Amino acid sequence: MKRNVKLIKILAGILFIPACVILGFLLFLTVTDYHPVEKETIVIGENGITLPPVKKDFTFLTWNIGYGGLGKNMDFFYEGGTRVKPEKKEFTGYMKGICQCLSSMDSVDFILLQEADVHSKRSYFTDEVTEIGKIFPVRCSLFAKNYDSRFVPVPLDNPMGRVVSGIACYPEYKPITAERIDFGTRFSWPKQLVLLKRCIMVMRYKLASGNELVIINLHNSTFDKGGTLRKRELKKLHSFVLAEYSKGNYVITGGDWNTNPRGFRPVSMISGDLVKSIDPVLDSTFLPGWRFAFDPSAPTNRDVNMPYQKGKTGTTIIDFYVVSPNVEVKSVHTLTTGFRFSDHQPVVMKVTLK
Repeated sequence: MKRNVKLIKILAGILFIPACVILGFLLFLTVTDYHPVEKETIVIGENGITLPPVKKDFTFLTWNIGYGGLGKNMDFFYEGGTRVKPEKKEFTGYMKGICQCLSSMDSVDFILLQEADVHSKRSYFTDEVTEIGKIFPVRCSLFAKNYDSRFVPVPLDNPMGRVVSGIACYPEYKPITAERIDFGTRFSWPKQLVLLKRCIMVMRYKLASGNELVIINLHNSTFDKGGTLRKRELKKLHSFVLAEYSKGNYVITGGDWNTNPRGFRPVSMISGDLVKSIDPVLDSTFLPGWRFAFDPSAPTNRDVNMPYQKGKTGTTIIDFYVVSPNVEVKSVHTLTTGFRFSDHQPVVMKVTLK
């Protein structure tokens, strides 16, 4: 009996130490967890020119750059692959390609980016927002943080570690205001400690009519079983943009929606890629009468369960624009990069304000 008691005490002592380590780690993440406010003013800075109030034609580019770590040869452990981050040489090549592609689009009025790191282990602690800003030295450089974790502990044998990332905008024209508006959607504890706090970035411009041009950059939830968080985000966005439109404002929303646009049909894809659909789909109750602007012929996103192979890797369209009825879409097309630099491809749009 005494021997059994002694054995139990030894086992309890062995288990006590790792339990304390785990609890201490969770306490550390909880105390240091990122708690964004509902609305936060974004510093605009001195760069950027004033928008001519009579200007009616605008161009846009949206691109999820995958933090420079998800180019053509990468897979990702969180989505069925094995790798955590690219080798330093690969990362440097991906970022160089991203910067070259963006520099060739310097005539675009508004550049909206997602998954831009500023201080993350996965991107070798490169301040990508600043590095990309050097391409556009006379433009505004705006950043809204949506990911800030002191230490992402997975995978256990090679943790992601520190992550600070978000959405970025480089507008030709200086907005009168810029805000980060929090979606308020969170995973349950403790998962929320190591995942994103989703938001939108809202830029406003005064027009000659007295109304405003409202431009929104977004990156909605993924890794969300059943799309529960994404539905809540879309509901909040729905209310926000309808309120702006009711004031007579022009509203343009672009980014990575992590769902297919209304009107998406896999058979329309003519790129030769393997095409898939994402559930749940956007139904007719979401912004009826608004234009969903996308290029149906080419994918904007690929699966990262394997390195990209055309015809074998799953692809779809999740990067697009939604514009209010007082905005006319003149053209929209996907820049087919072959997913060389990111697991997303850029989408360019031209519009006219009615």
